[in-house]
Amino acid sequence: MKKKLLIAGAALLMAAPLSAQQTDAPRKWSGEFDALIAGQSVVRLEGATVKTLRPDVSVDAIVRVTNAEAVAQYVQEAGYEAEVITPEIITVNIPAKFIPTLTERSDVRFVNATRRFHPLMDEARKETGAEQVQTGEGLETPFKGKGVVVGIIDQGFEYDHPAFGDRVVRYGASTSSGTLTSKRPSTDKLDDVGHATHVANIAAGSQVKTNPYYGMAPEADLILISSTFQDNAVLKQAKAIKTYAEANDQPWVINMSFGGYIGPHDGSTDYDQGMSALCGEGGLMVAALGNEGGTKMHARRVIESADEPVYLKWKPLSGNDNKVIYASLWSDANDGVEHLDIKFIIYSGGTRYEPTTAQMNNAYCYVFKGIDANSQRQYFTVQGYLTQLVSNLGISNISTCSFFFEVTGEEGTAFHAWTTPEQYPAEFASSATPYSAKSGDDQYTVGEGAASIGKCVAVGSYNVRSQFTNMNGSTYGCGAGSTGAMSNFTSSGPFLGDFVKPAVCAPGGGIISAFSKNSTYANDYSYYRVASVSSNGKSFYYGMMNGTSMASPAVTGILALWLEANPKLTYEDVMKILQKTSRRDKNTGDADDTGWNRKSGYGKIDAYEGLKMALEMANQSGINQTMGTEHPVSFMKSADNWKVLFNNDESFADVQVVSMNGQVVYNRHIDQPRRGQEQVVDLTTLSPGVYLFHVRTLAGSESRKVVVK
Repeated sequence: MKKKLLIAGAALLMAAPLSAQQTDAPRKWSGEFDALIAGQSVVRLEGATVKTLRPDVSVDAIVRVTNAEAVAQYVQEAGYEAEVITPEIITVNIPAKFIPTLTERSDVRFVNATRRFHPLMDEARKETGAEQVQTGEGLETPFKGKGVVVGIIDQGFEYDHPAFGDRVVRYGASTSSGTLTSKRPSTDKLDDVGHATHVANIAAGSQVKTNPYYGMAPEADLILISSTFQDNAVLKQAKAIKTYAEANDQPWVINMSFGGYIGPHDGSTDYDQGMSALCGEGGLMVAALGNEGGTKMHARRVIESADEPVYLKWKPLSGNDNKVIYASLWSDANDGVEHLDIKFIIYSGGTRYEPTTAQMNNAYCYVFKGIDANSQRQYFTVQGYLTQLVSNLGISNISTCSFFFEVTGEEGTAFHAWTTPEQYPAEFASSATPYSAKSGDDQYTVGEGAASIGKCVAVGSYNVRSQFTNMNGSTYGCGAGSTGAMSNFTSSGPFLGDFVKPAVCAPGGGIISAFSKNSTYANDYSYYRVASVSSNGKSFYYGMMNGTSMASPAVTGILALWLEANPKLTYEDVMKILQKTSRRDKNTGDADDTGWNRKSGYGKIDAYEGLKMALEMANQSGINQTMGTEHPVSFMKSADNWKVLFNNDESFADVQVVSMNGQVVYNRHIDQPRRGQEQVVDLTTLSPGVYLFHVRTLAGSESRKVVVK
């Protein structure tokens, strides 16, 4: 039986909320810590595994502060671990009993429980994948990411795959810390399906022999970090990549093909803000949008009358054998006031059950509710085993049960709800009796934990092929939809925060990239293998996968090219480039006045047009030289014309097209072409045949063969 792959979602950290814990002063820690602080054990639920944590065990936390250095020193002097991420965010590992003491400090604002995320993989296919795709037709550029650090935070590296060659400058020393090492690990213990191998090659894999499946930035410096995806670990690992790059005076871009779905969906968490604060001039982050297209994991409702409850029906789906619920409601109002009264109810055999707190806790089911410290929005989260809860309530057959959220409140108050369809499959379903409820939808499904980071480029997916042929000669459908169309699995905006998400879409459906032979389920998915190469007497593979996990590194690699051309690019610069240069077509859907669409963002990323604008921005910001290229021009080739893009300022340029008999059929002299300037050579006036295309500047010359049909 093949393993069902995880997509994105946070692990459940369950603790009994204690109403007696409340004081007159606002609590300065997450409710998940209440039971531990009170001396009770908690249950951590991860998939089918249940772990009990005792009160004396240290816990990880993310702490929002006003003086990071001072608070970190205080924690360290108390004998515990602390690391500064930004001036306002630190990570700690401390006993729960120390939390109240820590929060007595005036420079400690809030102590957050951590969340764990998962690889963003295509729900329909159990795997994801990608190939090296030149998104600008016929793009030939000397920019290959030279001098740029590409950091991959992921799981499932085949470290000795020749796609990575000798370009890995650092590895993660552990899955939970930000420590880097130059020593290559022997194996990745988190290599489940080779997700990271696939992703890293898309972004920046080397070409191996004549193999065509190499990365967008094949000369970038790689940092490969196998991560637990615990958010406090990701914070430390992202900071480590930034610190390494800046110490070596290099621009950097981080790829994150993981995420979750429970949270405020507005970028307001301390984790989101801490990650966003790491970005800046020459420092970028890219993330997979999510793979929940077509799922009914979200619902938005408006209270139409204070006297009439609104109902949401939570329905477990096939694969959720233990009927585990993990769902959360968030009010639209951000004024710090509880406008809604929310109840979790069970209906069976004509009887309504409203479980008490004690009944919930005894069945490993918990409710966390209140006002979020950052967003100031009301939330209500339910998580736990419903099989045990139903049994404790005296219901003999869980199949007779329907599960509802009953919401009442002020007229006009709106709220959103999300569930987690990947680890614990479920949806918001329609219902006529006993309570009327409408189906959910797939909107507002921007993933938490990566795509939700404010200054992070969130990427959706479109398809580059609809079928593939494997090494045995068998042909299979990719399952992502038709070629050129938006992938059927790609998630959807909009986003509740102030940032545009998705920003852009890139190839993610029907993609071929490096395939780890060391992964746990490598043999189960051997029929996805498309090609192999031999290196040092060993065989290595390339195979097909689908997912926004694959679209994200395509953008990461392209941004590395742009950073090579303009190493001072910021998130704001990149968003301007994407808005102005991304391509819209019949598949990307209608756009609003800004050129944006909730599925495709600003459209399909265009590497060439974006490179041109990045070079133009370099001129405007006074950058004297690109980082790596000594070539004078880049080319964009099509059947009708060739575009010549100048990579640096030149004193002159001569552009010629010469027939094979030596006749000059096109000749243009350009005085002082500027970086980012473009010269278009029309080929439609030429007779069919073979020509030589010459570009000469003081810095050098380039020649290419042109075939006119």
